[in-house]
Amino acid sequence: MLSFDYIVRKANGGDSLNIAKTIAYSFEKDFSGLVKDMECMVKVFANSIITERFFVAEQNGEIIGVIACTDCCGRAVNINKNDFKKHLGFIRGLIGYSVFYSELMRPLTYSATTGNIEFVGVLQSARGRGVAKKMLKEIIENNPVYSEFVLYVTDTNRSAQKCYADFGFVEFDRVPVSYAKQKGFNSKIYMKYKRLV
Repeated sequence: MLSFDYIVRKANGGDSLNIAKTIAYSFEKDFSGLVKDMECMVKVFANSIITERFFVAEQNGEIIGVIACTDCCGRAVNINKNDFKKHLGFIRGLIGYSVFYSELMRPLTYSATTGNIEFVGVLQSARGRGVAKKMLKEIIENNPVYSEFVLYVTDTNRSAQKCYADFGFVEFDRVPVSYAKQKGFNSKIYMKYKRLV
């Protein structure tokens, strides 16, 4: 078996575009209902990334995975309605902005000691090699201010559920979604990880 060497590091200001690319292509299946050309999604996210919230997995200078940790004080992206309309068209842009704003910009109601894990994305070519688990480990170890971490995963994403459960996350809530048929999943599974004292 060939070696698969990569590092996980804190993102820096120069990583914004590559983080946007990794998000677009990691979540291509999710975004394809809105737009088929993922380069449009790269452009939508390119100027919205708040890099200090991200860690990245990097292999030979290329970002192959991303993860963000947010909290009640701020989220990982600051999306812009005009970017959505410009790159997705007026109607799709407004729809996309509305959906993404609700998911990614709405203030979190968790306590200040809870970290919210989001944007766990690994490029297809790097999946199944423990990249997500290593990114989880790094982001948790490097955010000691939080006593617990939460995230959600869709009920159809069995591999991610297993990854999080193997790491120590446990389900604490399951919320049905509207328009399940269009979204391709029925519910969001919320999971929690408590830091060992």
